[in-house]
Amino acid sequence: MTPANPDASLRPTWYAGGDSWAGELWTMLHVPYTLMVLSFVAVGAAISVTFSWSVLGWTLLAYFLGLGLGAHLLDQVPGMGTHYVRHWPTWALWVGGFLTLGAAVVIGILGAVFVLGLPFLALVGIQALCAIGYPLSTWFGGAFHRNSVFALSWGALPALVSFYAQAHSFSLLAFGIAAVFGGVAYAEIRLSRASRQLRAEARAAVPVPEPVAPPFRKYDRALVALASGTIALGLLVLLVRVVLVGV
Repeated sequence: MTPANPDASLRPTWYAGGDSWAGELWTMLHVPYTLMVLSFVAVGAAISVTFSWSVLGWTLLAYFLGLGLGAHLLDQVPGMGTHYVRHWPTWALWVGGFLTLGAAVVIGILGAVFVLGLPFLALVGIQALCAIGYPLSTWFGGAFHRNSVFALSWGALPALVSFYAQAHSFSLLAFGIAAVFGGVAYAEIRLSRASRQLRAEARAAVPVPEPVAPPFRKYDRALVALASGTIALGLLVLLVRVVLVGV
């Protein structure tokens, strides 16, 4: 039976894929937000005095595996985060989450041992703890499932880690950029939660007599603008680095 309320069958997010194994994988990747994280990584690398494309490539891969795949798969484990998948068995979420997150950690450890030095392990450890603690909230009593942790892990740290991987040190500029990106990530998670909550309410709502403008649309438009602007910034800063500064 088709619901009278046209919003009752809405997808869980504005970028969600179809009702299939592959469609749910696309949804779990949270592509716009994962690309935002990778943009933070790109900017962190590009503002360093020294720059290496290979180091940037490995850093991007580590963050895609760790946050883009690992943390997002673990977030869908029943009883942990925002579980809405139907085609993925729980064991696949556990195995896929820890394998990809583990691969990201291995990249970081190898980078520390062979290139960056052991102090880099501290950054790897903090990022890994946040990437595990945020989605697996019940394991830590919710201590890591906070907006502040999200801002740190999905905003500030990607820029700082990427800068350190290039420069082997920190700078005031790097901390300033990291603080800005932390604020961007904080805005993202607040808007995203509001949108998802209103979407859930719309799906469960009693049918209304007349179509109305869904209240979550304003949050979705803000998220599209935020993601698009951040991704464009990452590409622009890399372009400036190549054209004006060189590599």
